[in-house]
Amino acid sequence: MQGLFKRIKEMEAKLHSLLAEMQELKHEIREADEENSRLRNELAAFYRADLVNGAASEAEGKSGVAFSNLLELYDQAFHICNLYFGRRRSGECLFCMAFLRKEAEPSTGKKVEESNS
Repeated sequence: MQGLFKRIKEMEAKLHSLLAEMQELKHEIREADEENSRLRNELAAFYRADLVNGAASEAEGKSGVAFSNLLELYDQAFHICNLYFGRRRSGECLFCMAFLRKEAEPSTGKKVEESNS
């Protein structure tokens, strides 16, 4: 009978340890979620301010500012591709890089000419 009580006490200790670990994990998830919400709000405010500031200048300068903003976001380790936009990057993203490459190319009629040949 003593063996059973000993095993029950061991299981209780393990359960308490597991509960403490779960609570710590919940706390970390809550912090990450709060940071994510804060960053999304900052990003939205940044875009709203950019839209207000950019509304006055509809010329080509606006696209240059928008591109530099996207490049800055990418440099800060955020995705700018349509698949993962706004999420943190852990490395290079081929979709983001392709988007940057496409946006950096000057728009010319070269593709139109090639398709007519």
